[in-house]
Amino acid sequence: MSSALQAGFARRVINPPKGISLVGYFNPRPNQGVMDDICVKALLLTQGKEVAGIISYDLALLSDVLLKRIREDLRKAGFAFADRIPLCATHTHTGPEVGGIFDGAALGDEKYLKFVTSQTVEAVKEALAQMAPAELRCGAANDNPLAFNRRYWMKDGTVVTNPGKGNPQVVKPEGPVDREVSLLAIDREGKPLCIVANICNHTDTTSGDLVSADWPGHFERAIQEKLGGAVSVITLIAPAGNINHVDIHNLEQPVYGVAESKQIGRGYAEILLRVLAQAKPMGPVPMKLAVRQVSIGRRIFTPEQLEKARRTLAAAAEDAQGGNLTSEDIARGSGEVARFFAQQLLNYDAHAPKGGRSFDLAALMFGKEAAIVFLPGEPFTEIGLSIKKASPFRRTLVATLANGECGYVPLKECFSRGGYEILPVVGGGPREDTAELLIAEAGKLLTA
Repeated sequence: MSSALQAGFARRVINPPKGISLVGYFNPRPNQGVMDDICVKALLLTQGKEVAGIISYDLALLSDVLLKRIREDLRKAGFAFADRIPLCATHTHTGPEVGGIFDGAALGDEKYLKFVTSQTVEAVKEALAQMAPAELRCGAANDNPLAFNRRYWMKDGTVVTNPGKGNPQVVKPEGPVDREVSLLAIDREGKPLCIVANICNHTDTTSGDLVSADWPGHFERAIQEKLGGAVSVITLIAPAGNINHVDIHNLEQPVYGVAESKQIGRGYAEILLRVLAQAKPMGPVPMKLAVRQVSIGRRIFTPEQLEKARRTLAAAAEDAQGGNLTSEDIARGSGEVARFFAQQLLNYDAHAPKGGRSFDLAALMFGKEAAIVFLPGEPFTEIGLSIKKASPFRRTLVATLANGECGYVPLKECFSRGGYEILPVVGGGPREDTAELLIAEAGKLLTA
């Protein structure tokens, strides 16, 4: 019989001051205010001497500088689990800059970084103070009609990301979508304290220049309307580097906007509530947090590729368009975006660490009933599907954007096909074998 599980939860608002740029597109977007709150959420679990849990942020990513500061401040506050507990982001594209993936030297706003780290420490302190006996339930359903593979085979034999609605050159999607919506419910006295939801979809539906948690914010609020405001939701984004909400065959669907974001969030809430109603109690199970460091190599480019980037960068900016620059502009052949990525490739070649970068993979396991795997960056959906298929656990959740940002992680075969996910940026650009590495290392964590 395992020791009794205890759980505590707390959150703190981390809204940035007006003027800090939002992250998610290829141009600066100084925020003009707050549409809805963004938060840091701390779910802590204890069992005997084991302390585990999740710290989640309504941010686009966790930069190296922010990740290091958070762990350092947690250590200074005396938390022995500071270097192990998984930290992850929801990937909202209307969250503030915290050290850019497009600029390896960007450190973010100093005052705001200190604010985020201090709010993290306060949330962790409160979560520990709120510890009380808890029970676990787990459930899932293959019910994710709101997500689509955004990479498409075209008639010319290439693959294009976000080719545009109604594009007559589209043949078919390049790959699948993870249709599973999974949850881990942490209950107290028969009522959910916190629901950890695992959903495969990109978090880029709102757009604009106001701070917002995007669809995960609407998702949580819709669940609270049904279950009461005391329940909290942590959204873990499943591998969705090649997935978004855009149905290119639905010409009436808006690509961006608050209404679309709300519809997606509330749609997922309806699905999750059905899953929750059927979720099965785990009973007493041992809890274990395993962490494994992996080294992700850097990409190497030929002299011809570098010269092509220099020529692209030197081209006159005849099509400068203004406004937000998104991945749709790449599909339209925007020279402005092409020059952006040409500069990124040259910067990456000059400044990316020669020996690659190291990241912590983690797995939070509950007996053989359920496990949550935490991966860095934005892996393609096939990576999550492979990890789940090989997992020895009855239910496996796969969370991304955890413990740092390594950029998109495509499958090896995708690098020769096209699409902007294969283009390197200073803070990303993992080597072509990274997908295989993450699958193999996750398997070792789950079978240790």
